[in-house]
Parts: sequence; C-alpha cells; structure tokens
Amino acid sequence: MTALSADRPSSNPQDDLFGHAPFAESLANSICRYPGNDGLVLALYGPWGSGKSTVLSYVRHFLEQRPEAEQPAIVTFNPWWFSGQENLARAFLGQMQAVLPAKNAKFKKLGDLLGDFAEGVGGLIDLSGMTGGAGSKIGKLIGMITKRKPKDVPALKSEISKILRDAQTRILVIIDDIDRLTPEETRQLFTVIKALADFPNVVYLLAFDREVAAQAIEQQSGMPGERYLEKIIQVPFELPPVDRVALRAALFKRLDEILGDTSDGLFDQSYWTNAFHDGIDPLIQVPRDVVRFTNTLAVTYPPVRGEVNPVDFIALEALRVFLPSLYYVIRTNQDKFSGHSRDNRYDGDQRAITAFHEQWAQALPESLRSSTKALLERIFPKIGQMGYGADWLAQWRRGLRACHPDAFPTYFRMTVPPGTVRRSEMLAILSLAETPAALGDTLIQATSVKRPDGLSKARALLERLMDHVEKDIPDEHIPVFIGVLLNIGDLLVLDSDERGSFDFGNESRVTRVVYHLLKRVDRAQRHHLLKTAITGGRAVGAQRYLIAALSDEAQKQAEGGEEALVDVTILDDLKACWLDGVKTRISQGELLAHSKLARLLAAWRQWGDPAEAKTWCEAATSSNDGLLAFLTKFCSHTRSQTMGDWAVRLQPRLNPTWLEPYLDTTSCAQRLMALQRAGSVPDMARESVDQFLKEFEMLKAGINPDGVSAFDE
Repeated sequence: MTALSADRPSSNPQDDLFGHAPFAESLANSICRYPGNDGLVLALYGPWGSGKSTVLSYVRHFLEQRPEAEQPAIVTFNPWWFSGQENLARAFLGQMQAVLPAKNAKFKKLGDLLGDFAEGVGGLIDLSGMTGGAGSKIGKLIGMITKRKPKDVPALKSEISKILRDAQTRILVIIDDIDRLTPEETRQLFTVIKALADFPNVVYLLAFDREVAAQAIEQQSGMPGERYLEKIIQVPFELPPVDRVALRAALFKRLDEILGDTSDGLFDQSYWTNAFHDGIDPLIQVPRDVVRFTNTLAVTYPPVRGEVNPVDFIALEALRVFLPSLYYVIRTNQDKFSGHSRDNRYDGDQRAITAFHEQWAQALPESLRSSTKALLERIFPKIGQMGYGADWLAQWRRGLRACHPDAFPTYFRMTVPPGTVRRSEMLAILSLAETPAALGDTLIQATSVKRPDGLSKARALLERLMDHVEKDIPDEHIPVFIGVLLNIGDLLVLDSDERGSFDFGNESRVTRVVYHLLKRVDRAQRHHLLKTAITGGRAVGAQRYLIAALSDEAQKQAEGGEEALVDVTILDDLKACWLDGVKTRISQGELLAHSKLARLLAAWRQWGDPAEAKTWCEAATSSNDGLLAFLTKFCSHTRSQTMGDWAVRLQPRLNPTWLEPYLDTTSCAQRLMALQRAGSVPDMARESVDQFLKEFEMLKAGINPDGVSAFDE
C-alpha cells in the first residue's frame, strides 16, 4: 500500500483510505466555480497528522483532471523548505517567478516584474511585521536599499495586477506545512500573504493547524491570533474528521501487509480483539498515527517474527511510538511486569509495588489512563487483580507471551537473545518425529552448544519441549518421543547443567516430558508403550528415574491419594525389563562410566537381587582403573561455610559405608593407599581417593563422618 509506505501524503484518490477524496473533489470544484476575479484566501484547518497534505494533493489531482481551459495554474509553495531563511517573502515570490511563466505564455512578462517586486517589497514586508529584535534586520534592509536601485513598488504591483487580470487565467497557490514553521516564520509568512492577497485571479489555499498558527502569531505580535487570522482568511474549511471505521480499516490492512500470514499458531483472534479495544485503538487518532505506527512495525517486527507473540508485540510497539515514557518504564522493570502473580510476594513491600504501578499510571494522559492500564493488565497479567500462578508459565511461554520472563527480553532488544531457543527450532524438532534417529541426533548435538550462561542448549530444548507436550505433539508421535527420550536421554544429562542443590537436572527434565506425554496415552496402552521403550532404549538412568517416580505415585495411591498413572503390577514388569537391560544390554564399561552409577546400583539392589549387584561391582572394580572410576561416582559435594568466612565452599564427601553394600571397603582402602604411595592416582580421581581414605580413618577412630560439619574440621 504505497499511500502508507512512508510519512508522505497520498496523491491518488484511488488509494484513499480515510474518506478524504470526496471532500477534496468538492473543494476543487468550488475553486473552479468561484465567480469573481478578486484575490481569495482559503484555509483548510486540521490537527497535525489528520490528512491535510493528502487533501491538498487530491485537490490538485482533481483540478488536473478537468478540461485544460478550466484548469488553474497551480503554484505549490512549502515554506518549510525555506525554514531558517530570513526572507520568506522573497522565497515565495521567487517560486511564483519560477513557475508561472512556464505554465502559460500569458505569464511570461511576469518573470522580471516579480523579481523586481520581490526586491522592492520583500524587505518592507519583513520590516512591517517586525516586533522584537528588529535592529539587526533594519540594518540589513538599509544596506540592501543603498546597494540597489529603488523600485517603484506600487507601479510594479499595478503592472503585475494588469497582467494577471488580462490573462484571465486563475492561479491557485497551495501552501502547506505552515504549522511546522517557527513562531517567527509563521508570523512572517502570514504577513506576506496579507500583503499579496489582493492580486487578481489569485486564489490561496492554505493548510495548517489553526490553534498552532494562532498561538505562534500571538506569541510574536502580541495580537489575538484568531482575530489576526480572520482578517486574512476569507473562506475557512475544517477538515472533516476521519471516520473511526475507515481509520481502523486502514490500520488493519497495513498490519496484514506487515505481519503477513499468521498461521504459525501464535495469533489468537480473540486475544487480539480484546487487546486492540482495551488500549491500542485509543492511541490511533489520525491517519498519520497509522503511518508512524505501521512504518515502525515494518522495521521492528521482521527480525523477531516467530519469536514473539504478534499481539503483544503490536501492543508494546504502540506504546513505544505513542507513550515512549511508559515503554521505558516497562523495559527497565522486567521484574515488575513479567512473571506470575505469586512473584509479588517475593518482591518486598506490597505497598511499594502498588505505588510503583500507580506512579506510571498517573503519569499517563488522563484520556488514555484507563484504556492503557487495561491493555497492560492484559499483556502482563501479574499487575492485574486476578491471580495467575506459576501453572500459567508453560502456556505463556508456548505462546511466546511478553509476560513470560524468558520471552520478555526479545520484545525490547528487537532481536532474539544469544542462546535462546527459537520457536522455529522447536517446530523443526517436533517435525522430526517422522525420523526418530534424526530427532535423537538433534537433541544430542545440542549438548555441545553452550549458551552465554554456560548451560547447554539441550537443557533449554528440554524445558521448551514441555511447552508443547499438551497440544503440539500429535497422538501418533507420542510413542516416538517417549522411545527416543528413553533411548538417548542419559546422553543429555550434563553436570554443567545442574546449578546447585535446587536444580533438578536434565534427568528430571527428560522424564518429565515422558511422564506428561504418557498422560495423553490411553491407560490400556501405557504398559505396552513403556515396556517397548524401555526394552529398546539404552537410557537406563532416565528409565530408572521415571520408574521411581511412577512407583512413588503408586505408593501415594495406595495410601489414599489420586489415581496413579500405571498400576503396581505394571511397575513390577517395568522394573524387571529395566533390570534385564542393565544386566544384558549395557556393557560393564558403559555402566561404570555412567554419571548416575550410584543411583543405578541402588535401584538394582532394591528392585532385583542385591547379591547379584554386589557381584557385578566386585567384577567391575577388580582392576585399579575400575576401582578409581567406581569411586568417583560415589563422591558428592556439600555446600558449607566456616565461621568468620562468608564464602560458600563445596566440600567433598565420600563415606566408605556408602560402598559397603557393593564392596569390601577395607580391601578397597588398602588398594587405594598402595596407589597413593606409588603416586599412581590420576588427577581425576585424586579428590575421591583422598576423601575416601580420610573418612575411612575417621570410621576407624570411631567418628561418624556424616555427623561432622565443616565447623568441626
């Protein structure tokens, strides 16, 4: 839509979106039908951005469509082009001198006459309208007069008037952008028009904001601005207000062009309707608002398309264009806007939070206060009266809503932050269900990609995958995702992705996806699906975690809790399948290298034969390399602080009693001491060996290492 491609007026009435063309055509007809040959000054009043320039352009179009004999000679003068020059009178007359002789042969004699007239009258007009700071201009005028031959101004005007009258051709002088001038330039221009308004057959059509011009004249001359204009303007017109229906239609048409196809599932028609009427619509008042707003979106939306909710982005960009101070408040206070309602209880004094939101609301124009608050409460539910808990977060992130903390930065950086999982990536992963091997490879490859915060992309993918398990994975693809995750899930478990005691790790993230997908499977089919996935999969750590979680759920059901996802009898069979995999499908080396070996062995003892588990451990640790590898899997770390030292330290722990179900710890200690003496303990095992032997000696001395804190050491 070329009419709105930039902040310039439409020139073709066929592009009219706001109902300006009929009014412009009527105005053009009135100019042609004016019966007299006296000079006439018309004014088109309208606020900034209401479409005055477009109406002037349409007027010219309709005049040029008339028979040549009826067409006036049109002179367009934009004083804003000459803003900053001292003499708008000379610029105006210079424009007539340049244009009229080329329009009609009858005007050829005007060229030199208008030039002489400009020299003679230009400075006098400046002087006649001068009120303050006149000394310097008077000096310049005197200098000009002394250097040039005096002109007989009345005689020149009479001669020019005769040529204009004899030509019997109407001249239309169109002057636009008057309200863009400085107050002094506005006063000067109207002084020029007042002095030249009585040329015969000359019609002036001026377009400006009446209130702005009146204030400028009053500021410069001290005269009542409205009364001054009344003495110059003979026929005033008020630009008809744009119909709200037409204004909205123009906005919607342009939004369709910019946002294009919104079939990516992010556009919610109902949400858009509510957000638009809540607070976007009141911000759009004149055609130029549509132009400014949509031009902005045309630049800012493409870089984040598919990574933001289009409704939220449109709303926030509207605030950026029309209420920039409020936009800044939102951008710099993420914690006050994004997140869920229960976050507020951790934000400190509730009264301070309330005062913060009241402050920005009171700073809004009164006419926009209520609507803008309603809009923000819809975009950021946290600030509204209704309670929105953490259970809403997954839905908000799935919809890329600005109220989700992960999505919020994208709206204000105008780009996707480094390390962020793009929605397009998630959709691509969902589509890989047709090729399970490719799905698994993609997830594994993500473990080698590090985000700026040091976490892996695999962790982010698993968290984002949870946003899609409820609706975006078709029923027929559920077995694929469960099978892939229970096959490669252990390869996604990285120590670097676990941050502190409260981080539940990727093992939990893998099985959480499986668990929630399983809820969508018919109860009668769950056993077969899980058994197939466990039998065919190699992720014994993720499988153990899932079976343990399902067992806890079944136990709670037995104690009167809600119905469990699978029955106890099914769990017994799943445990047997898992044990078979640990013993037959996973090699000794693989199991020994597993980061969760301690938990796997505990499950083996609990669900199977403890003696069998111990036999495996003895065989696996028969070599020194096996023993050292085994030992590192049982070494843990606890956080501690010493008195007078506020720094948090990680303390290694390895109590030999933890290994007693699997090994002869005394024999192990002797072997480890021998390795120490020989200097054969590799760096990767040194901490584990030192801690094992340290706590072994404590046990020999009758001290329980589990009861000793960092303060006692």
